[in-house]
Amino acid sequence: MPKQANTELTATQQAMLDLALACDLKVSDPATHDDLRTRHRAILKQSDAVKYLREVETKIHSRRKFPKLRPGGKPPTRAPA
Repeated sequence: MPKQANTELTATQQAMLDLALACDLKVSDPATHDDLRTRHRAILKQSDAVKYLREVETKIHSRRKFPKLRPGGKPPTRAPA
């Protein structure tokens, strides 16, 4: 039987949520950090955690920088450091 989406977070899920907060703080404007921490503390259910994780993932992907390719050039095999 599948778990309910509104059940409380397990310790592992809470750890993943904490990691998402750390990533969110890293890519966000420092002026918004207090609001992000407040929102993080308010997340108690799995459905809210899933929504937050998706938002953080989208935020990170939108900020990724990709190198520009020259016409006829090959794409890099790994991201620059």
